[in-house]
Formats: sequence, C-alpha cells, structure tokens
Amino acid sequence: TDVKIENGICTISVDGNISMKQAIQLKELIIKQADIGYLDIILDFGQNVYLDSSGIGAIFNSQKYLAERSGSLKIKNVSSDVMTILRIANLDKHLNIIK
Repeated sequence: TDVKIENGICTISVDGNISMKQAIQLKELIIKQADIGYLDIILDFGQNVYLDSSGIGAIFNSQKYLAERSGSLKIKNVSSDVMTILRIANLDKHLNIIK
C-alpha cells in the first residue's frame, strides 16, 4: 500500500487481496488520512486486487466516514473481475468509480 498526496488529494495504491485483515488495515489507513485532513481520497487498484465481502464493507464504511465529513472516496483502475462482482451485487451504482 502506497500513499501519495498531490494537490490536496490523497491517493492510496492498493494491490493484492483485500480480505479481513487487509480490509481493516485499509479502513484504518483511510480514516487516518481523513483525520489528518485529507478528505478526498482515491483508491487506485492494482491489477491483482481481489475483494471479498470484508473488503467491500471496508470501502463502503470508509466512503460513509468521508461523506459524513464532506469528503469523498473514489476508486480507479478497477479490474473487470472486481467490476463484475460489484455489478452482480448491484453495488457499482453506490460507489464513485472513475476511469
């Protein structure tokens, strides 16, 4: 996980499996960045990202946390496999997925 700050926007590069342990760490990292003052956060998915239900939950909880503070969470570089999972669960409409 790599964190970059540019023009007030925090980009967190994510790679690999986002299952229970990693999901908790990701959520904590997002909250930490928000508490520092970076309320606009982009999750940049690598080619090998796999989400299970705890990873999806962490993203939604983080999105809610940021929204309550007038921030935003965007996701970019979502693989077709992850996008398929989100579409099947009808969750893609509730996330800000950018190209």
